[in-house]
Amino acid sequence: MARPREFDPQAALQTAIEVFWEKGFFDASVDEVVKRSGVAKYGIYGTFGTKRELFLQALRQYGKDRRHDIQRPIYEPNASLPQIRRFFKEAPKRVMHKTSNRRGCLLCNTGVELGAQDPEARSIVKAFFDDLAVVLETCLKRAVENEEIAAETDIRRIAKFLATEFRALLMLAGSGESLRDIENHVEVALQVLD
Repeated sequence: MARPREFDPQAALQTAIEVFWEKGFFDASVDEVVKRSGVAKYGIYGTFGTKRELFLQALRQYGKDRRHDIQRPIYEPNASLPQIRRFFKEAPKRVMHKTSNRRGCLLCNTGVELGAQDPEARSIVKAFFDDLAVVLETCLKRAVENEEIAAETDIRRIAKFLATEFRALLMLAGSGESLRDIENHVEVALQVLD
């Protein structure tokens, strides 16, 4: 008879996110997740599978979590140009982690660490930023409807550019750039909306 689950899988997954975010895939270990979560190793493996399977689940959950915190402004009903600007202006402070070993963004870090060699991880990272571009494009369509930007604006191209700039912002945060330098980068990037 199987043992009943005696832990919260979502809490264990959040612990795994923290470990992978701090250490990356190769330097992280299931033992570290076990130690920090207090969940027995058989519980982690029995629930999530291998280290790689745990990592991929953590990566997907991380993306979902970011849609509900950092990206919240652009998911507001009727979001348009003001919400895009707010999203980008708030983002630098939200991604700087002065009291943590986390650096930048787990998705960006994964893209650099595994993107060239792991098609499934690369696909998760790509899907996250492609989705961001679609959401930004929807906001830009509303901005055209609201006459906040010109009707002839190539909104698909600008949305893709802004999604890439967000990724750059995250990578700058992960590489230790100062908050002021990242804010300056954002200020210049947002000039495409003027």
